[in-house]
Amino acid sequence: MINHLLNTSKSKKGIHNTVVNQIRDVAHLAEDVIDTFVAKVVIYKWRTMQGKMLHDVADKVDKIKTTFNEIRDKKIKYDTFKENNNQSASEEEEEDKERAQLLHKLRKNVEEEGAVGFVHDSKVVIKRLLEGGSNRKVVSVVGMGGLGKTTLARKCRVRENLLGLLKHLMPNFEQQCRGNKKGKKNTREITSLSEEELKNLVRNCLESETYLVVVDDLWKKQDWDEFLSEEESWELFCRKVFRGEDYPSDLETLGKQMVQSCGGLPLSIIVLAGLLAYKEKSHREWSKVVGHVNWYLTQDETQVKDIVLKLSYDNLPRRLKPCFLYLGIFPEDFEIPVTPLLQKWVAEGFIQDIGNRDPYEVAEDYLYELIDRSLVQVAKGETNGGVHVHDLLRDLCISQSKEDKVFEVCTNNNNLIPTKPRRLSIHSNMGHYMSSSNNDHSCIRSLFLFGPDYHVSGREWKWLSKDFKLVRVLELGPTRLSTLSNLGNFIHLRYLRIEATPHLIFVPSSILNLWNLQIIDHGYFRYLIQISFPVQMWKLKHLRHLNAQGPIKLRGSCSGSDEKMWNLQTISALVVNRQATSLLKKGTFPNLKRIGLVVVSGYKGELPKFLKSLQQLSYLNKLEIFLEDKYDKGCKLQEMLQSLGQFNSLTFLKIDNAFDLLTCALTFPPPNLTELTLSEINCITDEGMNGLGNHTKLKILRLLGARSYDGDCFELNCVGGSFPQLEVFEMFHLNLGKWKLGNDAMPRLQSVIVHGCKSLDDLPNELWSLNGLENVEVTRCSEQIYCRLISLKTNNGV
Repeated sequence: MINHLLNTSKSKKGIHNTVVNQIRDVAHLAEDVIDTFVAKVVIYKWRTMQGKMLHDVADKVDKIKTTFNEIRDKKIKYDTFKENNNQSASEEEEEDKERAQLLHKLRKNVEEEGAVGFVHDSKVVIKRLLEGGSNRKVVSVVGMGGLGKTTLARKCRVRENLLGLLKHLMPNFEQQCRGNKKGKKNTREITSLSEEELKNLVRNCLESETYLVVVDDLWKKQDWDEFLSEEESWELFCRKVFRGEDYPSDLETLGKQMVQSCGGLPLSIIVLAGLLAYKEKSHREWSKVVGHVNWYLTQDETQVKDIVLKLSYDNLPRRLKPCFLYLGIFPEDFEIPVTPLLQKWVAEGFIQDIGNRDPYEVAEDYLYELIDRSLVQVAKGETNGGVHVHDLLRDLCISQSKEDKVFEVCTNNNNLIPTKPRRLSIHSNMGHYMSSSNNDHSCIRSLFLFGPDYHVSGREWKWLSKDFKLVRVLELGPTRLSTLSNLGNFIHLRYLRIEATPHLIFVPSSILNLWNLQIIDHGYFRYLIQISFPVQMWKLKHLRHLNAQGPIKLRGSCSGSDEKMWNLQTISALVVNRQATSLLKKGTFPNLKRIGLVVVSGYKGELPKFLKSLQQLSYLNKLEIFLEDKYDKGCKLQEMLQSLGQFNSLTFLKIDNAFDLLTCALTFPPPNLTELTLSEINCITDEGMNGLGNHTKLKILRLLGARSYDGDCFELNCVGGSFPQLEVFEMFHLNLGKWKLGNDAMPRLQSVIVHGCKSLDDLPNELWSLNGLENVEVTRCSEQIYCRLISLKTNNGV
């Protein structure tokens, strides 16, 4: 019923907008009533009070139903009235017409006194249009709203080109230009016709010919690199504000500071200039504006937010809108990690259920669509790294989210403004926020801390666990706490992230009460300090990823339960002990895809047996083994490798403390391995390298030496025909004296990285004959190898 009302309330004005806002508020109220009741029952367990609480909830639900029915009835009456008066059909069209006219007016303002910054671009477009044969030719001008696409298209000498076309299309063109047709006294010279009249004339001539079509306002492809330069932005700004007149020198610094905030976006500059053109041109008046440029740019309904940038937002499908707005919770110029972002979207409930598809795959599709629409930028060329949003779009996210009650961003400047947000992102010191904020936190569903100094103390954690009982997504900074008391109070929690520190070493059993929990992220694995975690983790039935900054050591008794964790896919690092062995043998994690194993001294003889118990994990594709001590030297590790022979789905393997693993003849399972990392290597022999080189599917190989090892140098001998599929080869801190590369060895190699191999004095000559080699990086190596590379560069001109 709610969806039906929303779908029939598409207009953003008047009663329709009021209905949408009322429905949202009622939905939030209903959600708060139910979630508060559940939290109280779980936390306080007042059996004697449950009857009264249920009665109170029933009363509140009845009131909500009454309110909702009133909203529905009023909307039905309004729609009936509009239909009877023939107003409903044209209302949305009229609204679109108003917007189009206002947008057209703004765009004409850009060109009014000459567009800036398109000289090279317009020449490129004209050249592409005029060159080539008779086949149909399309020149696409793409980019986000406000870049100046229409201005560029119009600047391609439209009038000049129209007259040029008519010269070829009209046999009597010269005569028409003179306007001397006999017997027609009112004939006008063709050169005096307006641009619109020329277009009509060309259109008539081209009715049966081939012609060019310019299609504008397509919101599809990305191009973030065509903003105005700083000089061009300032030139455009001055034309609109000062209109050719001289300006006070003391305004230049302030003016350029404000123009810089527009990010080179032509329409944003026009809006800002339009604001300042009608203000007193004084340092005092401009100083009032300079600190609030982005605020000014989003105030009036004729401004960029509503007319241009908001077009991109309004054209989004409903499923993408909350995902886009969510990007505003992050600080300005923040690189947003992709994987946690997708996890948050899922935890927030933004991702629609699409059959049997993994929700994270659907979330990834959403992100790609936002990128395709130029609303999100890829930070480092790959979406598996990070993304970010343009500052102006981030401002739109924040203002729109506040209007729609999606989230609020709190800084040191707005702490004192009392609100009741659903999601809160704090960009200030947490202690300062606690002491100065007047916000009502009772309904907050998501909390993010991005302040400059945001270590969570015991006092702050106590405040969080008391005031944020309905929170679903919780992202905190580092903590000096050794445990998280009252963690079980966050009964609705789905996503928990606390930045990695060596202090947090104990996770309380109350975490098992969080049956909605999907993600536990305590940072990436970088410490060897063990973290105690309750073995009854199978109670967290929705848990998908468990990441910690140190190895997780399970505690307690695991007898009496054979329950499965069907959703669990990742465990960053698990200490191999009695509890871990028991759960794995029981098949507690049937769908696990990635796991790290930390092998301690007490279990040195159990590792091969333990690995065999992992063979039942048919989806496991990434395995990391951390050998804590140097007890398994030499060929004893061969037995461990043989245990991996049946891991057909494994594609990634990392072994920390491999020591002398590569000093004996070995076969290197698993069969489908494509990426291998071995660290703390003391020595490599020909036998070991031959066994490794026989692996036919290996594409990425990393060999890391022991920095503290002072033994003899060794040679790395890659015989002919070895490593047939290898594409990336990386060596770090190996005690390597010479590297030999046989004929037809590593034929597909594309990238070589050598770092810290200080005894290596040269690279093999055969390396330079590899056709696919694209990248060679050598850092912190011997002086001889640098001289050799400089010589190669000089002699070959590369």
